[in-house]
Amino acid sequence: MPTTAKHQPVKNRSAAQSRRSWSEKLFTPLALGISSTVFIIIGVVWFFLTFAPVLAVEAQYQYRTFLTHTFGTSSLRHILLPNVTWDFQGVSQRNREFGIVIPKIFLDEPVVFNVDPNKSDEYQVALKKGIAHASSTAFPNNGGVGYYFAHSSSPEFHRQYNAIFYTLGKLEPGDDIYIWFEDEKYHYQVRDSIVTSPDDVSFLNQEYDEETIVLQTCWPPGTTSKRKLIFAQRVK
Repeated sequence: MPTTAKHQPVKNRSAAQSRRSWSEKLFTPLALGISSTVFIIIGVVWFFLTFAPVLAVEAQYQYRTFLTHTFGTSSLRHILLPNVTWDFQGVSQRNREFGIVIPKIFLDEPVVFNVDPNKSDEYQVALKKGIAHASSTAFPNNGGVGYYFAHSSSPEFHRQYNAIFYTLGKLEPGDDIYIWFEDEKYHYQVRDSIVTSPDDVSFLNQEYDEETIVLQTCWPPGTTSKRKLIFAQRVK
C-alpha cells in the first residue's frame, strides 16, 4: 500500500502532462489551419450550390436583355436567320399543354398543376420539374385566385428550377404573363407586388375584381426569411 501511494502522484502528473500534450497538438497552428480550410471549403460549396443557379439565371437575363436592346430580339437564331418566322412576342408554344411564359424576364417553363403546398415531399418533387400550382386554388379561366410558386434559390442543383423565380423581382405593373393550360393560352398583366412573411396566406382569402394569379417565391434569394408575391389580373 505505501508503495502504491508513493507512486500515485507520478501517474497523475503523467496523465496531466499527456492531456496537455494532446491539447497542444490539437491547437497547433497546423491543426488550426486545417480546420479553417475545411470550414472555408464547406462555406464555398454552400455558397456555390445556393447562388450559382442565381448567377446563371441573372447572366442569362442580362445576355438576353442585351440582345433585345441591341438587335430587337432575345435569340441569336433570330439574328442569324432573320428570314425565318419566329415568335417575336416571346409567347412560345414549347410548354403549351401546361406552362407559363413571362416575356419580360424571358421565362418559358412548364407548370405542374394541383400540387399540395402543405406536403413537402410532394411539392419538392414538383419543383424539380418546373413551377408548382397549388391545389385548391383556381385553374385558368375558372375565376378566383390561382397560386403558383417556385424557388428563387436553394442549395440543390436540379437544372435551373431551384432559381426559376429569382427574376420575379424585375417585374413591374403592366408586364405580361401567359399561362398555358390544356393547350389554351390565358393572358394576365402584373398589377402589384409585395414582400411578406412566410406564414402570410391572407391573399388567398381576398376578393379580387378580376381573375387573379399570384406568383410566389422565397425572398431575398438564397434565404427563406420572406416571401415575394406578384399579383397579376386576367386580360380578356
